[in-house]
Amino acid sequence: MDLASPAPKVEPAFATKAQQSEEITVEAAVPSKTPHVESVRSVGPAETVDDPRKYAPAAAKQTAKPSLLGAAALRGNTGSDFESKAAVLRGAPKKDLLKRFLPIIFDERDFVAYGEVERFILVKGSCCFVFTEETDPSPLYSIPLEDIVPKLEDPKKPDKKSVTISPKTVSSNAAMRENVSKEEMKTVLLKYRNGKHAYQFTFDASKDESIAKRFIDALERGQKVPEGKVISESVANAKAVGKKGAKAQPSI
Repeated sequence: MDLASPAPKVEPAFATKAQQSEEITVEAAVPSKTPHVESVRSVGPAETVDDPRKYAPAAAKQTAKPSLLGAAALRGNTGSDFESKAAVLRGAPKKDLLKRFLPIIFDERDFVAYGEVERFILVKGSCCFVFTEETDPSPLYSIPLEDIVPKLEDPKKPDKKSVTISPKTVSSNAAMRENVSKEEMKTVLLKYRNGKHAYQFTFDASKDESIAKRFIDALERGQKVPEGKVISESVANAKAVGKKGAKAQPSI
């Protein structure tokens, strides 16, 4: 069997003594000369060689025109016949089978909070315009007044097709409510001439007791506008806007 050869012998290690370095001499700092600062020379005002506006980009012109469909355009120079905020509902609430076949037990009136269905309405000529807000660029829809009959609802004997707006609380328990509107709520019903329920407008009359009556008067005046009568430009605009808006009425 081949074996590895033994390691060779080495001489013992030794270290030489470090040589002594020369001493380093540091010279003392020499003070520098006091700096001399000259004052800034004054210069004359700058003079333009040419009109700088000549080369500046032209400012964008505001060409946007106010909407011809908004409330301001409908008012025109002659104003509106009536305008206010109101809770607006279209048609009668749908009834399920229980309400249809067992009305004595299950035919409780539907109700909704005033703020949930609040709209801005404006009457001009023979149209009633319904906006979400007064500042909207156009109405949601318009209601032709020729075929409707307005009627003030009796709060003690509400119409079966109407909805209770903001029912009043009769106890500290919010769940215990009498299903009639608060005293300040005044409702005007719009019926088609065939008796079918068309719309419900409920007004907050807390600051104006006559608001519902004034609304009815404006609707009745709008129904009496004779054909061929000379009308103002704003009334003509309202009539044109109303004709288009009538097609956008919610379905019943």
